[in-house]
Amino acid sequence: MLGIEFQKPEVTTVIRWLLRFILVLFLAWLVRQRAEQEEEECEETESDVADARARSNGLRSRGSTRPTTRLQPRRDTYNTSARQRKGVSSNESPDLDAIIEKVSKPKEMWQPRRSGEPLLLKKQDEADGTERERVAASASKPARDAQNGMTLHGHERPVTFIGFNAESNLLFSCGKDKIVCVWSFPAGELLGSYKGHNGAVWCCSATFDSRWLVTCGADRLVIVWEARTSRELARVELPGVVRCVEWAGAVAGVNASDVSERFVTCHNRFGAHPPALTVWRFDGKAIQELIVVPKLPSAANQVRWGRANYFIASAHDSGELIFWRADTGAEVKRLKAHDAGISKFDFNDDRELVATVSHDMSVCVWDVGKGVEWKLLYKAQTDRPLNAVALGPISRSAAVGAIEDRPREVCVIAAGGQDVRDVARSSSATEQFGTLLFRLGTSKVPGQLQGDGVTNKGHFGPVHTLAFASNGTAMASGSEDGFVRVHVFEKAGAPSGTDRDKAMRPSGRALGRCLML
Repeated sequence: MLGIEFQKPEVTTVIRWLLRFILVLFLAWLVRQRAEQEEEECEETESDVADARARSNGLRSRGSTRPTTRLQPRRDTYNTSARQRKGVSSNESPDLDAIIEKVSKPKEMWQPRRSGEPLLLKKQDEADGTERERVAASASKPARDAQNGMTLHGHERPVTFIGFNAESNLLFSCGKDKIVCVWSFPAGELLGSYKGHNGAVWCCSATFDSRWLVTCGADRLVIVWEARTSRELARVELPGVVRCVEWAGAVAGVNASDVSERFVTCHNRFGAHPPALTVWRFDGKAIQELIVVPKLPSAANQVRWGRANYFIASAHDSGELIFWRADTGAEVKRLKAHDAGISKFDFNDDRELVATVSHDMSVCVWDVGKGVEWKLLYKAQTDRPLNAVALGPISRSAAVGAIEDRPREVCVIAAGGQDVRDVARSSSATEQFGTLLFRLGTSKVPGQLQGDGVTNKGHFGPVHTLAFASNGTAMASGSEDGFVRVHVFEKAGAPSGTDRDKAMRPSGRALGRCLML
């Protein structure tokens, strides 16, 4: 009529204006909610002040007439004024420096050792100040039984390595759950853990003074920790999975500072990078590479320091134990120990005896002393594949001496068992998961290890690692089932003979139920 034409709006235009309208309503609602929240906080603050004044005057606090929904208002997590106002008067400000120091200061699990003094372990309630941590500490006590044994469960996945420190008052355990635990011994309480790896932790080693701990794992990382605080000091990434690590030991005639700074690792092949052995130095701040041994016949299953820290020894799937110069990396000698691959090996204290085990079900003890032809001293054939071995406190002179002068107590332990995949198909699988005990041969079988029984059948999977306390009073085993079992030997009741042999044997009964930490 007027010459004006109205065009029908497009659908997209209608939707666009509708969304704008909804957005405006939503913003208005947010503003209203914000105002109500600030009002509620002010009312709550005024109510708190009034209650405080009433209590100071000896009066009963008046009941609140606010509805329930206003007693617990929704708070803005970024409202710093509300956080500062809570619990702090207007005339005082929080001591931020003290709070930061309390939170960031690492917990010390034991006192640093001074010259000639033993480690002084801290109790859980001394190291942890909060009630929650004290409750957790009380739950970390191990399960014990009447037969001088205890069970430790700090890992949720298989245990890969266990080891005592030099004084045998600490026990370290590694697992496929990416953590390392440290336990007090003989109390068996969990002191703390080391968390920093992104994969299974395969091995760890503490310095002779328990100052530093070095760990390695499937994530190709090697990490050095301050042992007593579990604080990470340095890390280095290697080209392949790191299977083993060990600090150089303290020996006579070697500078202690030099010993405490060197450790050795072995890693697997990764892509174009071959397997290798590496000697490192740690000066307290950084890790420095010293020697690399790349020309290996195969990836090493384990690497250890040899006699006087002059050698490093590596075990291989070819059944060979190879010794290398620690300063140059040159090969010194190859010892054909087994027909199958060497699972593990262990030195005695003076590093002149070495025990080896293999999946060929045999355990051997070799003489690798200075100036002698390396030869086999003792051997025993078992009924199971062997994954781990440990030597007790026995010297080379006692091992090669007169038969009547040989020690009568257990000095060699070995363990293993069926593969996990075969356990369910065998009705007697658990019988293979005990630790085999051996003594040196007698006049009847001078070159044979004499079996001295088997420990309890408590493990529910293959045993992967063993450790002997430095004084021979205890041994520990770690298994696929995630448990660490510690066996304390009874004190000898007689200086020699049958009574002493019986007294030095561990309990044969189960060590009680396991404690879940």
